[in-house]
Amino acid sequence: MKFKGIFFDLYGTLLIYNNNSKAWADWISTFYDCLQDYGLKQSKELFAIKCDGFFGRDEPPGLNDGLTIYERRIQRLCKELSLELNNKELNFTANSCLNAWIKYTSLDPMTIPLLKEFKKNKKIALISNFDYPPHIYSVLSEMNIHEYFDSVVISGEVGVKKPDPTIFSFALEQTGLRNDEVVYIGDAPEDIQGARAAGIHPILIQRKLFDSDSQITDYWANQESNNNHQDNSIFSKVKRITHLKELLDLIS
Repeated sequence: MKFKGIFFDLYGTLLIYNNNSKAWADWISTFYDCLQDYGLKQSKELFAIKCDGFFGRDEPPGLNDGLTIYERRIQRLCKELSLELNNKELNFTANSCLNAWIKYTSLDPMTIPLLKEFKKNKKIALISNFDYPPHIYSVLSEMNIHEYFDSVVISGEVGVKKPDPTIFSFALEQTGLRNDEVVYIGDAPEDIQGARAAGIHPILIQRKLFDSDSQITDYWANQESNNNHQDNSIFSKVKRITHLKELLDLIS
């Protein structure tokens, strides 16, 4: 395959999930501890149930309040719990929870060598569904990979998420490429659906044939009983790789 642009997803693609179950357990514990400091009296068990499907709920409306979608999600939950947090407290809570969660992710060892090689003669973009853009920029900086991207598109900034094909248009415009000149690598159904809908060639990275832990993309008090599993039929007739290094041979 010959392409002028290589677009990537971030989590589960360039970054590896090491233990999602523990990550979400630390996320809820940190969230609970933060809100206890701000007056929460509810038990941790009831609070955990209250947070079921936290990221799958409708996004709170934007109010020009200087908050990210993630912070407004926290704010909405706090109001339901009769708590009032100011913007500084919401920001602290958001960062604390994400810092607890990200400890269980790591940069794929092939990410930097791969980006260096593709940077020689191709445009590189990152397209990520994430409600808290500052976190993404922090991760890119801390892992020393921001410099490789000609375009960084985050759903929390542009107001649209994969699988909506519109999100890909931002990266296409910023790189000056057509959709038929680009390949997109991701690990989730919305990555494949969105790329296809945008007329971009999708490649699925699937490090394991079936990894239920990596499919935990939201918080659930009882992870085993939630029905938030991937519809793997979406992955039919899509090019698959099991390791990033395969892209070097696949994309010339």
